[in-house]
Amino acid sequence: MTEFPLIDWPGTPPETRIRVSARAKYLRLKVVPPGRVELVLPPRCDPRVLPAFVAQHRDWLIATVERFRAEHQQAAAARIAPTQIQLSALGELWQVEYRPGMRTGWWERAGRGLLVQHRDDEGWHRVLQRWLAERARRTLGPQLLTLAAELELPCAGFSIRGQKTRWGSCSSRKVINLNWRLLFLPPEQVRYLMVHELCHTVHMNHSQRFWALVAAKEPACRELDRAMRHAGRLLPAWALER
Repeated sequence: MTEFPLIDWPGTPPETRIRVSARAKYLRLKVVPPGRVELVLPPRCDPRVLPAFVAQHRDWLIATVERFRAEHQQAAAARIAPTQIQLSALGELWQVEYRPGMRTGWWERAGRGLLVQHRDDEGWHRVLQRWLAERARRTLGPQLLTLAAELELPCAGFSIRGQKTRWGSCSSRKVINLNWRLLFLPPEQVRYLMVHELCHTVHMNHSQRFWALVAAKEPACRELDRAMRHAGRLLPAWALER
């Protein structure tokens, strides 16, 4: 029986197998969740060509297996209800309890306690996300308005949203949209995001004049802007679930 060619896998080697397919017209490598590797052979394939073929695609295989494993771990983490939630933006640590029920909702208790009621095993994360949106509305929104007054930048109001790809935005009517997921970021990054969007109330672009205004309002803008590019890593998996 033909064996899968050896590869110097970093870390734990994945499960591998070889499969002959009557419909296959050429050699093909597949990675399937949660990171299993398949080498698909057409009928009457010469096994002597396999080592060179696999070696040629080694880098792609390793990167794809690692990506599938990371996605699998993230999905698994998203299914585990957290007993603690750290809101770095506010310096708050909440203790969370859960109970099933016909109605869904949350109740804040004294001492940063949160009771979450949900209908099914997976409904808890939607309740938590709604709570976070409300928490952001009560905290980040007023912070934004205070900062606008402090920096003497116009702001017609704010809204809280849950975009997956944007931390914030500014409308042509000078309304700032903030992502409730900002609650998981450090205060200095949240403040920078607010400064960035407030500067868009003056310049609705990323021109030199815009960046000059940002730098005038936040001297550490370059370092903070670089940090924001990797801020998504600070989010728990369940906060990204739909």
